[in-house]
Amino acid sequence: MNLLGLVLFMGLIGAVIGGVTNAIAIRMLFRPHEARYFGNWRIPFTPGLIPKRRSELAKQVGKIVDEHLLTPESIKHKLSEQESRGEIVSFLQTEAKKFIHSDMTVTELLEKVHIKDPGDKVETKINEWIDQKYKAVKDFYIDQTVKESLPLEWLDKAEAKIPDVSSYILKKGVDYFSSEEGRYRVKRMTDDFLAEWGKFGGMIQMVLGNTSLEDKIRPEIIKFLNSPGTKELLDTVLKNEWDKVIEWTWADVLDQFSDERMVKKGKRFISGQLAIQTILDKPISAYAVPFEDKIIQSFIPEITDKGIAKMASRIPVMMQKLNIADIVRQQIETFSIARLEKIVLDIAHRELKMITWLGALLGGLIGILQAIIMMAFPT
Repeated sequence: MNLLGLVLFMGLIGAVIGGVTNAIAIRMLFRPHEARYFGNWRIPFTPGLIPKRRSELAKQVGKIVDEHLLTPESIKHKLSEQESRGEIVSFLQTEAKKFIHSDMTVTELLEKVHIKDPGDKVETKINEWIDQKYKAVKDFYIDQTVKESLPLEWLDKAEAKIPDVSSYILKKGVDYFSSEEGRYRVKRMTDDFLAEWGKFGGMIQMVLGNTSLEDKIRPEIIKFLNSPGTKELLDTVLKNEWDKVIEWTWADVLDQFSDERMVKKGKRFISGQLAIQTILDKPISAYAVPFEDKIIQSFIPEITDKGIAKMASRIPVMMQKLNIADIVRQQIETFSIARLEKIVLDIAHRELKMITWLGALLGGLIGILQAIIMMAFPT
């Protein structure tokens, strides 16, 4: 019985020593957090292994993550998986539907991205664009003649319209002098003429008798306007003037007409046609809903594939610039020792506990073996 008690006692002592030794060894991985001194002599094994090697540990973990865990190839593989693509497409489609059916106006959307008074800004930009384009065109053509700058086809068509213009002028002239207003105008002019000539005018009126000078002149004016010779004369005059006009430079043309007024009118016309504020005050859904199927079924899957392909091609460069290893190192170095200890214990708590019990088991077996040896070879 004494022999069995010795074996059990030695086994128990060995188990306690083995278990406590492993528990102390595990604890020495983290504790103490700082070096301990006895006078000027630093106590060995202080600080603990992890506090002492934290910088090296952070560097190695960062290197492992960069070279073996979070690699460009692993990210590319993850992005290329159909499941990942499907999740991205599904997410984008859900968000797109919310956006397409939104009651938010275009103005509100622009103001959300810090663009205030978008209507005024758009109109200002359009006016600036018109000014820039007009100045560029004006500077280019200013020294050219009308004949040089306009297409020959336009010039020929304009010249071909001269007979029509002269016919129109003569017709309007005939219509005017045939009207009461024209009759009154001729009468007034003849009366003024006779009054200016005094007695001579009176003599003319006496010669005409009861017939007024207006009654003699107005039919002759109409006859003159209806004469083919007058038509030919006016055609010739207009043709000669047209030949002079097309030799003008645009500088000469602008001297005759205010281009500033023309540009202002053009701006007002374009602004009125565009109705910018009306467009901006409509909800997004008014413009997006008609294209919903195309956006959801075609555009989003297509843009997702292109985005994934583009991202995959840029991942090595992006990760190189991000320097994942350095990010991990810096992050670990910011952790307190207590936090590092908690992280490791949370991950390996069960395994560390088993190591402690394994130490106790081995210590117990060694104690039993030692007792047996002592009994087999007593001194």
